[in-house]
Amino acid sequence: RTSLPIRVTMALQILAAALLASSSPITTAAFHIPSLIGTKHHLPSQIIRRELMASTSSSHDDDPSTSTSPAPSFQYTQLQDNTSSSSQISCNRDLQHVLTTIETAAYQAGQLALQTAGKIAIKSTKANIRDLVTESDLACQVVIRDTIMKEFRNDVFLGEEDVETRDLASSEALRMALGVASQSREGGVADEGEDRLLFVVDPIDGTTNFQAGLPMYAVSIGVVSLAGEQPQVVAGVIYNPTLGEMTSAVRGRGCYLNNRRINPSSKDRSNTQQQPRQSILSQSLINVGFPICKESTLLASSCAVTALATNVRGLRMIASASQTMAWVAHSKLNAYFSWDLNAWDVAAGMVIVEESGGLVSNFDGSDADISSRDMIITCCPDQGEDGLLSDELIQVLRESDCLRY
Repeated sequence: RTSLPIRVTMALQILAAALLASSSPITTAAFHIPSLIGTKHHLPSQIIRRELMASTSSSHDDDPSTSTSPAPSFQYTQLQDNTSSSSQISCNRDLQHVLTTIETAAYQAGQLALQTAGKIAIKSTKANIRDLVTESDLACQVVIRDTIMKEFRNDVFLGEEDVETRDLASSEALRMALGVASQSREGGVADEGEDRLLFVVDPIDGTTNFQAGLPMYAVSIGVVSLAGEQPQVVAGVIYNPTLGEMTSAVRGRGCYLNNRRINPSSKDRSNTQQQPRQSILSQSLINVGFPICKESTLLASSCAVTALATNVRGLRMIASASQTMAWVAHSKLNAYFSWDLNAWDVAAGMVIVEESGGLVSNFDGSDADISSRDMIITCCPDQGEDGLLSDELIQVLRESDCLRY
């Protein structure tokens, strides 16, 4: 027997998984794959996306105007008035349109991932054997890129799968993308007065969970505006397709779970307890980061587990930064902290947590931004307890020397 090239074998594995997940026939239409992705990814990406579009549009075959677009089973987020307490923005773009577009992209990629979760082989590794890549990561990024760039072709796209794995490559990629986004538009293609956006994407955050078939992974899309003095995340979406959770936010317009507003107001505990709690940390469920790229960060993580084990209600290690940040915004987790994070890990989560009433800070307690690498994220506090959980966490971690790596 003649051996098939590994690229073809991987494509057939993905196709088989998609067929198992859907009874829809595969169409014969071809889809354009941007040259930025590279020819080595074309075949599997085409096959996956073809199956995705066939399965999600099957209910619209009678309507030619919608037969090529998936009909989302979720309800698009409709932004409410400017009632958020977070900082306002000067971005002059239509952020409702931006949010609708990234929700569409996240949904499409999520449905693709859902078809192959737990059924696809590892394609390669990045920094080490713990840092996995599958063909679904690559194909999901293609779907997201195509959907976004169709609507915002003059803006800038930064996807995890386009970045090298060497040390500091992600920081350099972010600086380059921000530099490109800050340049003036050329050729008069777009309105000269229109602020430029940077879309920061992790197509599958939590690839190891995804490859194992665990439901703790998410599609993450953050949108950064260059309108102000400093880059600012103005919109974000985190989508868990297994749980059907679409968590979205626009700065100054609130945070939403499946189009339902998450109330950012501090909770009033006056009916149950008059005095502030002596220790918020002891009553908190904390997620500890699992930063896989460096041995030093893994050692710091292990040290933090030891330091916190007897000081908290419970510890978790979900290994998906964006999914964890969404659950902090939902107040399912009280806090999350991690070392050596990348922009695509946290871009969407930053605005989502802040719009839900939570805090996103650096290890020294200062406000984090899109270039921050080490973060502590806490949920919306109870009344009179603003910042106290973050302060307690920093104190315990500093005393145990867990913040350095």
